[in-house]
Order: sequence, then structure tokens, then C-alpha cells
Amino acid sequence: MRIALVDDDVHLAQAMKLWMEEQQYDVVHFANGRDFTNALRKESFDLYILDWVMPDFDGEQVLSWLSEQSEHDTPVIFVTQRDSEEDIAKILNQGADDYITKPLRQKELLARIAAVTRRSQGGSAQKEIIETPPYKINLSSHTLYKDDKPVKLTQKEFELVSFMFRNIGRLLSRGHILSSVWGHGSEFTTRTVDTHISRIRKKLELVPEHGWKLSAIYHQGYRLEQVDVEEQEQT
Repeated sequence: MRIALVDDDVHLAQAMKLWMEEQQYDVVHFANGRDFTNALRKESFDLYILDWVMPDFDGEQVLSWLSEQSEHDTPVIFVTQRDSEEDIAKILNQGADDYITKPLRQKELLARIAAVTRRSQGGSAQKEIIETPPYKINLSSHTLYKDDKPVKLTQKEFELVSFMFRNIGRLLSRGHILSSVWGHGSEFTTRTVDTHISRIRKKLELVPEHGWKLSAIYHQGYRLEQVDVEEQEQT
């Protein structure tokens, strides 16, 4: 999971980042709200962790900005020293998914991240089989079938296909894809993502006439989505 951590307290952010990276999360730290919102024009994440009190553009302002974005469906956890009932109710009503008061405790933070993630995924564990006709992906056996016929993929192509099909409809940045498929700290570049996207588009025939579209979004990343074949034919 890729997490954006927005907090101007560098020492606390370093500790939180270490805790989360021990759980194999990929964490990107932003020291202020402006840098974070600017980054979101090109990057994507699975979870945002926001400090409330920050100079220039605080967590509440960031949350308000997020609510105005049509693409925003990413869960948000607030962390802050403000612990009154009014503050907690206010920020939850404005769209935050959870709220943690400082001083932070490692186990509580990690448990709340896991809980918010479960809720955002509908409360269910990751399925072993992704079945979206004409595709059937078995995550245990690392096999993929199209129209009941096996499609030969390399290991990384399979991982990329699985990641994209688990995120149908989401705009995913190249950095997000690279981190999730090739791993945090990978020596590969986003050009690797472009090459592999091209390969799986061709191998799986992810084109509108077959009911699918794997689109490159300029300066942002890729989105996999289903399309109406009849509507495509009419246009």
C-alpha cells in the first residue's frame, strides 16, 4: 500500500514513516499541505495521513480541497493534538475516515491504518480470484485466462495485470504503479511502467472494441476501465 504522510513535524514524520515501512508500506512524506496537493496532480496513493495544524495550508484546508476533486475516493486519517469532541466530530463530518490524537502510539496507528483499509475495500479480504469477463485471474496459481484460454505472461506482467484489475476505474500514477508492482526503492524507472503497460494492453487486447480501455492520462498515469461496446460501435 502506498501512503502519503503530510506533517510538518519532521521528527514525528520520520518515526511514523519507519513504523509503516516496517509493515512494508511505501510512505511518501510531505512537510506541508501545498507540496502534497501539488504532488496529487501527478501522483496517486492508497491512503492519506494528514496533520491538522500546519503552516500555510493546514489539514482541514487540504481535506476541503480533496472534497472538491472529482477523482477523490482515497481514505483519510487525521493525526493531531486537538482532541475535543467538537474537533473530532467536525473533521469526521467533513470527510475524514478516522482520527488519531497525539502523542501517537505505534500499534494504534498501524491498527487504524489496517481498519480504514478494510473499510475502504468493503470489509473483505483480498480475493484469490478476480473474475471480470472475459478475464479470470487466479492470484494463487499466477494464471490468467481470457475467454477460458490461458494468456502467457511474465511474472511482472502478471503482477501488473493483477494490480490494475484490483483498481478498475482508478487513476493510478506511474510512481504508484512502480512502487506497488516493482517495490519501494526499485531501481527501475517509470519508463518500465510504460513498456509493461503496452505489453499487457496488447496481450490482453484491452481495447474499446473488446469492452475495455487502458488509457494513458497525460502527466498523470493510467486508468483501466470497462466500456460499453455497443456505445463504442455507435460512435
